[in-house]
Amino acid sequence: MKTFLNGKRLSLIPLFLLLLLLAPRPGEAQAKTYYWESFNVDVQVQTNGDLRVTERQTLVFAGAPFSYGFRKITTANMDGITDVSVREGDIVYQASSGGQHTFTVEDEGDAVAINWYFPQTTGRHSYTIAYTAQNAIRTEPSGDQVFWNALPGDLGARVENSTISITLPEGIEARTSTALFGGREGENMTTSVSEDGRRVTFQLTQPRPAGTAVEVGVRFPSGQLELETPAWQRREQINDAISLFVLVASLLIAVGGPLAALMLWYLFGRDPEVGPTPDYLTEPPDETPPAVVGTLVDETAHLHDIMSTLVDLARRGYLTMTETGRGKDYEFQRTDKPLEDLRPFERKMIEGIFSGREKRDLEDLRYKFASRLTQIRNELYKELKERGYVRRSPEGVRGSYGCLSFGIGGIAFLSFFSLPGIFGNGVSTIICPSLALGVTAVIMFVVSRYMPAKTAKGAEAAAQWMAFKKYLQEIERYTNLEEATEIFEKYLPYAVAFGLERSWIRKFSTVPNTPIPPWYVPYPVYRSGRGAHRHGGTEPVRGGTPASGSGGRPSLEGMSGSLTGGLTSMSGGLTRMLTNTQTVLQSTRSSSGSSGGGSFSGGFSGGSSGGGSGGFG
Repeated sequence: MKTFLNGKRLSLIPLFLLLLLLAPRPGEAQAKTYYWESFNVDVQVQTNGDLRVTERQTLVFAGAPFSYGFRKITTANMDGITDVSVREGDIVYQASSGGQHTFTVEDEGDAVAINWYFPQTTGRHSYTIAYTAQNAIRTEPSGDQVFWNALPGDLGARVENSTISITLPEGIEARTSTALFGGREGENMTTSVSEDGRRVTFQLTQPRPAGTAVEVGVRFPSGQLELETPAWQRREQINDAISLFVLVASLLIAVGGPLAALMLWYLFGRDPEVGPTPDYLTEPPDETPPAVVGTLVDETAHLHDIMSTLVDLARRGYLTMTETGRGKDYEFQRTDKPLEDLRPFERKMIEGIFSGREKRDLEDLRYKFASRLTQIRNELYKELKERGYVRRSPEGVRGSYGCLSFGIGGIAFLSFFSLPGIFGNGVSTIICPSLALGVTAVIMFVVSRYMPAKTAKGAEAAAQWMAFKKYLQEIERYTNLEEATEIFEKYLPYAVAFGLERSWIRKFSTVPNTPIPPWYVPYPVYRSGRGAHRHGGTEPVRGGTPASGSGGRPSLEGMSGSLTGGLTSMSGGLTRMLTNTQTVLQSTRSSSGSSGGGSFSGGFSGGSSGGGSGGFG
């Protein structure tokens, strides 16, 4: 018996699961839908300029019961809403804060919300809402007009049928009319005019979907009603004048601001004119250090300028650089040459590299040297000023004009948020000054990068050094490299300062007997990690003795002959050393229808009255 019962219970499980799947879900069973079977609007124009509006709404509710409705009316083009009434058939709703058959009216600043409450209900129901729109007629010399947003786009459902009428006072005829369905005239609407011309009726020819606004209007001769210009229209006229003024002022700022920035550059940011200079120079015009030269020509102390100081110090015998064979690491070693003759930026370079030690691995400088770059750059700018090449530090000039651009940008940012609050939404061009100031700030920031200017002496010196740079760039045009191998190391620091070190090394690496710089010790040429020729040692080169260059020093080509990587790897090693060193020195942890009355000449001015939204819940 137990077995039979258990089997029977098990056989009911699939049926139970099927019933669960077929049963309506709670959300589905309680879904609420509605639509307007009709939404008729009657607008009665009053002689004092008010509009008495009556909306007769017939709705069909389905699903869960509904208990309230709301209608929000935009008051932008009127002076307010008064005399509100709500009824359902013979039931007149009472103005109250709550309860069935009551309604409330709430002023929301730019709109008035009418909420009415009824017993929970479904099916077909009709509601009549009436209210007075104060001073909602626009007065213009070309004709007074009524333009009413009868079915706002924000109504929450479709409208199957709608008849909208505008009735003028006795003795006044409508001269023209318009009907807009979704912003387009002459679509899905028919228009008819009564025999006396007082009443214009608009009829939907197809259902109006949710989200589509239906606006209607009539125009009649001005002066037939003794109307003063409404307060909202006067505000609109004032705002239009302000908008025009703001637009003109913004255009002046947008044009004048960038022009002023360019004028500042023209007057204060250009270098003086220099006399004739040689097309190229085969040797440096003077003894200015490479880093100062690199900073002079573009008025910026770049990292490659600082690197040229390191190479120049090595060339002058203050340190050596040795490949350790440990990946990308290198060892820097101080020589016994005293530092008394060094310039301030060179001394700071030595201090930053060694920090009082005799030896320092490149990897040990990672994240530690970058903090000294600002000091070295400042010393280079001081050097330019002391030599009379500039009147002010280029970085200080850029900073001053950069701060000016940020100040203008700050004003643009503040005005973007403050001006709309001061003038409101009526001034349509209110964000234009912020945009114009923003454009000026951007142009000023770009121009600030070019504001540093040289003195006449500095401009002359820069022109000379640019001629020397051209010689380094195209040296094979002017010099037989095989006869000029001794200048490879001599001018290497300047090549680094000009950003030409890769092409400089590549060009000389193909020339036989080009000596390797004595301060650069490749791996595994010297087992000790130091050049015997530099310090008087006697340790032989691995793999035999390389061919010698000038002065008995190993050459790039000869040294590469003793290595497995060939000539390219030999010259590439020096290039990699410079590249890796530059990368480490700057590293920081943060970098890991038809119209019966015609159309309006000139159209309607401003937006329509009424509008807003509506819905039920």
